[in-house]
Amino acid sequence: MDDVAAHLNPRKRKAVDDDVDQDPLLVQVADSLSGETASASVASWFPTPPAWPTSLAFRPNPQKRARLQKLAHRASPMSRRHSSKRTCVIRSPPPRLGTDLEDIGIVSTTDPGPASGSLLRLRDAVFDKSPVSPPSTFSVPIDPNSTHIPPLQPPINRHTLKELDLDVIIRNPQLRHDLLFDPGLQFRPTSTRRKTERAEKYWVAVTCELESGCTCVSFDVHGKPHPTVCACAHVSTPSSNPIIAFSPTLNVATLRMPSRVRILLEEFLQVILLVIQPMSGCVQAPPSQDRREEHCVQTEYLRSVFDPALIEQELAHGVFDPSSLFRAIGLTLQGHCAPMRDQAVEMMVQLAQSCSPGGNGTKADAVKAVRMCMDILELMKLDIANHQLQTLRPFLLRTSGQFELRSFTQRSSPSSERCCFQKTRRWLTSAHETLMTRSTPIAHPLYPPNYLCYPTLQRNQQVYLAVLKGLTDLAFTPPSPATLTQLPTSHAPIPASKAPAEYPETVYLDTSRILLLSTDAVDLSALYMFLLLHRQLGSRAHPTAEVLRIKQEIRDIGSSRLGYAFYCESPPESEVDTDELLKWKNLKESVVLQIVRRAKNETVDGAVVRLAQDWASHNIRHGSTLGDMLRIRLRDAVFSAVVSLAYPGRDATSGCLSSIDLATFGRTADLTLPSGMEALEEEIGSLAEHIARLALIHVNAYLPLYETEDFLQV
Repeated sequence: MDDVAAHLNPRKRKAVDDDVDQDPLLVQVADSLSGETASASVASWFPTPPAWPTSLAFRPNPQKRARLQKLAHRASPMSRRHSSKRTCVIRSPPPRLGTDLEDIGIVSTTDPGPASGSLLRLRDAVFDKSPVSPPSTFSVPIDPNSTHIPPLQPPINRHTLKELDLDVIIRNPQLRHDLLFDPGLQFRPTSTRRKTERAEKYWVAVTCELESGCTCVSFDVHGKPHPTVCACAHVSTPSSNPIIAFSPTLNVATLRMPSRVRILLEEFLQVILLVIQPMSGCVQAPPSQDRREEHCVQTEYLRSVFDPALIEQELAHGVFDPSSLFRAIGLTLQGHCAPMRDQAVEMMVQLAQSCSPGGNGTKADAVKAVRMCMDILELMKLDIANHQLQTLRPFLLRTSGQFELRSFTQRSSPSSERCCFQKTRRWLTSAHETLMTRSTPIAHPLYPPNYLCYPTLQRNQQVYLAVLKGLTDLAFTPPSPATLTQLPTSHAPIPASKAPAEYPETVYLDTSRILLLSTDAVDLSALYMFLLLHRQLGSRAHPTAEVLRIKQEIRDIGSSRLGYAFYCESPPESEVDTDELLKWKNLKESVVLQIVRRAKNETVDGAVVRLAQDWASHNIRHGSTLGDMLRIRLRDAVFSAVVSLAYPGRDATSGCLSSIDLATFGRTADLTLPSGMEALEEEIGSLAEHIARLALIHVNAYLPLYETEDFLQV
């Protein structure tokens, strides 16, 4: 009866239980996701007017005024005129149930609706309809950098391609420094797993938005990724900042992201205009007037056919035809790209034409066409950058030393502690003092035996040789030996900002190379000790062929990282380290067993094997006396080879630094090795060549700084 009366009565209906038992969806506008968490108080969300239409907001029912006040307010003038002459007795209202509401026939000033929640029914499969008591506070730790949130910007945009601009290349110290080591250095597309996954998430999100209009991403109460619970029916698309909607029933927070379509369209157009602009360089002639006019005409034409606002409206109404647009883009790109890119452009245009009215293409195919075009634009920008890099290579090599020293002094601000170069001073002074106490002259194939007697040399010659000695010592005795067991297998340089703090300040661009040289030095030391064990176990002189065979077998069994044999006896720091150390310990024992087999002519004696294993366990480990002594012998041999390759570094007549000719660098040094190192001539020569190349490039930049007065702390 109450329901019937509620429908027949023109006055406001009662709030029935079904209306009250609605799951409230708590909504918050995320002003910024730059913080660690996105949280707010539920109590503060309700009274605050939302940023979207109020019909979509879930608000509590406003409180009504008391009945006596409303009756007094609505009394007629006649009643007020006679109210002083008679007394009106008003009976108290009859008692009602606790869930009943006052209904006195007064039209409410608010929209009709339930006491809480919304007239919009939430989907039964997603939200429960059971009554919910909102908590006093609500906090969901959403990481703004979570890989679960697709980025708003496309993977290829103006910012990423800006790194390939000519002015950025010229002002990049690390890039110009790497160019000295790799003559064929070229830019290539990076395809790390993290970058690939983020790109896939972005294009999937764009496709989903075009097909369904949904831009939601869901998290649980702990901030962990959750299957998407769409809130598009309750929260409008935000214009700039994401909106967080929370369902207390499911304990799920849904992040409604802004639209990615408009951002993609605008970025798409700007990337095209960026790639087709005429090239200009500091050593090249500026673009001709005809090329400038041609570029202006093409820019105006592209802007006339590529209107992001109009395309967005056509996409919203389902009338966008991408075929004509991509046909115009394809013709423009084919006029600028290399011939090897023409086939990819044609495939992109064909895919876009399949999405025209009447075609069999889908919205996903249209997104794929956009993605293909963005990939082509990135490749075109890479082609342009590589062409400019090769054209400017002579200029970059000629000015590398001055530019690197200027960049280093600007990097070390006067207020910084690094401005004093204390670590560099200590490093160079230590090498200088070591050479001053050297009892024998430094051997060199181009000079008499006693020519390079360090204490009798001139100051600039001493500084030059001290740099060679210091770089060799860094390779064999790194400031952080623990990093040798954590080196990556790739040869990608470590960013200068992540360089170990123990190294001299002036080698900040070469830290990754020095670490790799240290790895090679440790591997060479391990190979030297294994060959020494083979020599001690043999009862006769070993022919060269046999030594070369056992050296190759040691490398085959012990893999490319023989240096781990020094660290497999160390105590593990975790379970993962335990497994790794056990693996390398087994490899070490296998190498020793093979050495015993070769030394004893295939006859394996248990006692000899145990003796060899004990010798290897005691000596081939980090910090052993014999290991340190042999490493010093190797270091001295490599230093002599480095001096043979890199000295002199000045012109004998002018006294100036000679220009670096890295194209012809790599002459073979005439090595005079101590007894027992003959089998390591190839490895010692290769390591010395890498250190000498590094030293030549280093002194070309920093020798003027080292030669300043009082730089050496002596």
